[in-house]
Amino acid sequence: MIAFLSIALFTTVSAATIADAESARVDYSNCLVDFTTAQLDMKTGTAAFKKAAKSACADERNAMISAMEKDEISYGSSASEATSFATEEADGVLFSFTDAYAGYASSSTRPVKE
Repeated sequence: MIAFLSIALFTTVSAATIADAESARVDYSNCLVDFTTAQLDMKTGTAAFKKAAKSACADERNAMISAMEKDEISYGSSASEATSFATEEADGVLFSFTDAYAGYASSSTRPVKE
């Protein structure tokens, strides 16, 4: 009985941290959509966009990294492993925007929020 309750509690905590991490990822991505759209409207060059994008949405990026670290630690990762993984994930979100920027600019299209 105690084992069942422990598993149920762990599952609830893990589900909550996963939801927090996913919500934070969506927030960061949506912020980058707004930033990218504004840069496209200003006709910012690709190199200038890539440079500016690194510091865009810092609060949302930090929130995503923090939530993902908490999630990874809940699964038994060390703090350094969790930080490394979370940072890589945030870098991946950023890369998807910096990589697609030239395509958006040349096709006059815009990214879409989740």
